[in-house]
Amino acid sequence: MNSRRIIVAIALTILLCTSCDNTIKILAPYKDITIVYGLIDQNDPVHYFRINKGFEGNGNAYTMAQQYDSIYYPVGNITAVLEDSSTTTNSIVNVYLLDTTTSIPLGAGIFSYPKQLLYYTNATLNPNDYYNIVITNTKTGKKITGSTYLLPDMTFSNNDFVGSPTLPLSFNNTYPSMIQWNTSSNARIYQMTVRFYYDEVNSSNNVTLKSFDWVFPAVTSPTLSGNYPLSYSYYASGLLSLIVYYVPYEQGITRYVDSLHVIFTSGTDDLNTYVLLSQPPSGINQDVPNFSDVKNAVGLFTARHIQTFYKQLAPAFIDTLVGESKYSNLNFQQR
Repeated sequence: MNSRRIIVAIALTILLCTSCDNTIKILAPYKDITIVYGLIDQNDPVHYFRINKGFEGNGNAYTMAQQYDSIYYPVGNITAVLEDSSTTTNSIVNVYLLDTTTSIPLGAGIFSYPKQLLYYTNATLNPNDYYNIVITNTKTGKKITGSTYLLPDMTFSNNDFVGSPTLPLSFNNTYPSMIQWNTSSNARIYQMTVRFYYDEVNSSNNVTLKSFDWVFPAVTSPTLSGNYPLSYSYYASGLLSLIVYYVPYEQGITRYVDSLHVIFTSGTDDLNTYVLLSQPPSGINQDVPNFSDVKNAVGLFTARHIQTFYKQLAPAFIDTLVGESKYSNLNFQQR
């Protein structure tokens, strides 16, 4: 056998001896990954938090997601506290131990339902303070932390909104109604929702309160220091168009205008970043960047603030809805 044949034979022997196991191990060794979501607002009577675990395994991921134990830690394996820290003294003034509840059902979907495990506290939060969440895995000792400021109330610069019991609604398409406000410190994103309530009365005189939302686009502030002017402009025709869209014709139904709730939601810079990165990708690159503001876990712990103003509709608007023929099939009536 010449030297070339000897080299080929040795190479084949090495290849055959080292290619006995063709198994590709896709799954890495198990690593505990905690997922945390919590938005706190001083106006909420109860503050809820989701503290879940990631999972992986052989088999269908959707099937595993339907298993309660796949996504929830056993009660007792997790302890969590909310720390209230003073921004003036930089010291902790209160510590609230989070309790658990399964009283709020989860709707049908990918993950195990209807039972869901939530952590909560009914503590009264101070809007001037700074809050930390501290989560400890009692089995592994892993500690997870997150922190946020709360957001103060928005201040409005036009008294025809704050000082009036009715919502300003312009019928002149040249001059819109406006709601103007100054931004709050530490708030980046703002959104207004007008919730229209109306009563439906059937032939048996049963009354049902119904509603729909007029959702305005979110706007952002260029600064987190506050006192930057922002505004929304709108027309009465916009609300009338939505009434036609959302309120169906139903024979034998009489309707009456009830009220409006004008809901302003403000959010932190982290919440704005999370919202932006959660949008479906529109370009060739379909990878969605990950964003997390908690340490030693994945998720979001930050603040959002909701302010609700209760308003009535002006008589001129109700007269238009009741009296104009193009709205007559909706059968709105004067009270």
